[in-house]
Amino acid sequence: MRLAILIASLLTALPAMAEPVEAAGDYRTCAPEISQAGRGLVAKSCGTLAVPDFSGVEFQSAGEMEDARALRDGFLLGVKVYGRCVSDFITAQASAEGPAADQAACAHSWAEAKATDVIRGFGQACIAYANRSVMDMRLPVYEGPCYPEAEG
Repeated sequence: MRLAILIASLLTALPAMAEPVEAAGDYRTCAPEISQAGRGLVAKSCGTLAVPDFSGVEFQSAGEMEDARALRDGFLLGVKVYGRCVSDFITAQASAEGPAADQAACAHSWAEAKATDVIRGFGQACIAYANRSVMDMRLPVYEGPCYPEAEG
């Protein structure tokens, strides 16, 4: 009983003892116009990415979903290749003055954000199909993964 009272009194004092959250300091995010400039800057060396859009997609068959999965996986591979190319571009710009390296890094950040959007959109559409396949006997029941498996 004494232990419980001690713990309760310590827990009530925690908010008073907690330090305030500090600002993020030098943390920067990329403004859309900087990302766009970076994408234009690296396009000649690294190409451009065609981003598939799975938002609002409703798969009508397992085959349609597998085609979309292949599109998703191809895009994710493209983002990896793009990232390596952008890294090489930044390394080549390391000694140069100007915003090119930052803009290129923002292009890579944009690509990674789009990869997240594609994974999320496909995953949501896949889960919706899997749920429908349980309820609709015309659809084969889908029990596979809707999100990429983690590497390593």
